[in-house]
Amino acid sequence: MPTLSLAMIVKNEEKNLGRCLASVKDLVDEMVIVDTGSTDGTLALAASYGAKVGHFTWNDDFSAARNESLRLCTGDWILVLDADEAVDALDHKKIREACMKSHFSAYFMALRNYFADGGALVLDQLVRPNDKVYAQGSKFDYCADFQGLRLCRRLPGLQFEGRIHELLLPYFQKRNLPTGTLDAVIHHFGKLDVEREAAKAVRYLQQAKAQVASDPANQQYQYSLMTQAAVARDWATTVTAGTAHLALVKRPKTTALILLALGLQEMGRWDEAIPHLNRALAAQEDHPLALSRLVMSLAHLGHVEEAQRRLEGILRLHPQIPYLWKVMADLLLRQNRFAEAVATLKEAVRICPGDADLWDTLIQLEARLGQGAPAAADAWAALRMLPTAGGGDWHILVAAFLLKEGNILESQSVLELGLTHHPTHEGLLRLRALAGDLNPPR
Repeated sequence: MPTLSLAMIVKNEEKNLGRCLASVKDLVDEMVIVDTGSTDGTLALAASYGAKVGHFTWNDDFSAARNESLRLCTGDWILVLDADEAVDALDHKKIREACMKSHFSAYFMALRNYFADGGALVLDQLVRPNDKVYAQGSKFDYCADFQGLRLCRRLPGLQFEGRIHELLLPYFQKRNLPTGTLDAVIHHFGKLDVEREAAKAVRYLQQAKAQVASDPANQQYQYSLMTQAAVARDWATTVTAGTAHLALVKRPKTTALILLALGLQEMGRWDEAIPHLNRALAAQEDHPLALSRLVMSLAHLGHVEEAQRRLEGILRLHPQIPYLWKVMADLLLRQNRFAEAVATLKEAVRICPGDADLWDTLIQLEARLGQGAPAAADAWAALRMLPTAGGGDWHILVAAFLLKEGNILESQSVLELGLTHHPTHEGLLRLRALAGDLNPPR
């Protein structure tokens, strides 16, 4: 039976590494972990799983570090993972069987990113409800999938390319080696750590800019810069790099077209985005983000009724994507159709009851419209569904309304509930003190 090596690069991943290695300890024959300068317990954790540990002096080149991990592998096949990823046991057999097939030299696998709510955009994808087939990631309600080449034969000269957003695919393309798609998932939890992701976005953007400066005519480098700029919400750079990328390729990816359009829209260039969105839709006519972004351009250019008609059609196809409901509510608000906007968001939370962002949008709109009682009622409904969400603000809204109605004891109960989840929330603490002063003597 062919042997399988795990190849990883890590730095200060004590928090995540154990989950990753535990998920593949019964799948791989060896674990190769190259450390790029950890100062926490990462190395001890790797050693506890029997990993072969290598060291690499970081030089701002992800491919160089990855290639060191490939060099240390001895298996017939290599599985590439990051510390904040995992492989569910349901897919172990599929991966092993793929390694036994003689035709393919490498496989693409689904990279599943998990999110706490449905309001996120990930490049050109809207997050969708998690079907929760796998134990890995089952506690998260939303996810978005991408394809990545992560399983391959250990062939002579095998290497990654690119200082950032490093890729194995060019190695196989240059040699006309056959690749396949494996119906298996790599589960990625990194997007859940919002602060860490934000810091990475800034750091990676600088690396992507440096890579382009070294070879501006490289279409892959321009693509990497465009995608990284979009992640960092640097829209001017997104547009510049996206335009350069499109000039260098004959058939741009749908992702490139949509990200360029997104950057143009975020800069207020709504009309310029439309041709790129139409090209993307010509390739994939039901792409939810491209459709919804086309709707937004139409609305900003004054074609609100056409935009609404198109969006209604998209929602019929994709009713469980929260982002689309928010776009619809925004369209209605543009027309001062406040009651319909509220009704739309109520329907949205009925269909997507686990989405905190939708609940918050509804509650804030009702509060802004002076609908105190409905806002409090919906905040209370949201808390029953998502007791840790709302950041304490939902608890304040409910408790303040109860105080206003004279229900002091009930208000105190809500405040105590809020403080169990948000013990340092200053607003909750102040309102509890006020409610205590108002509490009638027994």
